[in-house]
Amino acid sequence: MPQPTNAWPSDSELVANILAGSRQDFDLLYETYFPRVYRFALRRLRDAAEAEDVTQEVFLAVFHSLPSYRGTSSLLVWIFGVTRNTVNRRFRRRRLPTVSIDSEQASELAGSDVPLDQAVDAKRILASCEAVIEKDLTPLQRRIFHLKHLRRQSIRTIATALGKSEDAIKANLYRMRRSLASGAPGLGALLGL
Repeated sequence: MPQPTNAWPSDSELVANILAGSRQDFDLLYETYFPRVYRFALRRLRDAAEAEDVTQEVFLAVFHSLPSYRGTSSLLVWIFGVTRNTVNRRFRRRRLPTVSIDSEQASELAGSDVPLDQAVDAKRILASCEAVIEKDLTPLQRRIFHLKHLRRQSIRTIATALGKSEDAIKANLYRMRRSLASGAPGLGALLGL
């Protein structure tokens, strides 16, 4: 009997195809696992915007970590390990206390001086990010970047404002993060990704 041409590849075939540069296979992985990763993050974080950010971070981490996938567990289990670690990092991030500017405590808040070498590295990486945003991103992607990262709007709000589907916005965010990660070496380490 002839085999169907669009049969689902095994985990190892999918990973091998992605590592060989198959955009179609990565899109298949992304579209298949995105909803499950997002629902998991949303259940844990209870914040849609945070869950969207975590989900994007997960797929960026998955893309960069695929060469380390050994196949000792299913791809789904491996991706959920990355997801769990990413969500846990969100919980571990130190949250600064919120103090009213009118309170007496506001004048007592300590500042934090950043070491000069870290400040220089951060400035260099930010300059690289600006160059990538101007050179590599489309006008639509720059608008999405502005709405998501500067205005802190949810994917649903951005999709409605731009007349695009939420999936289109998510795909553009993924592509932007990939461009930034490749065009601004050190960004992941700076952000703790």
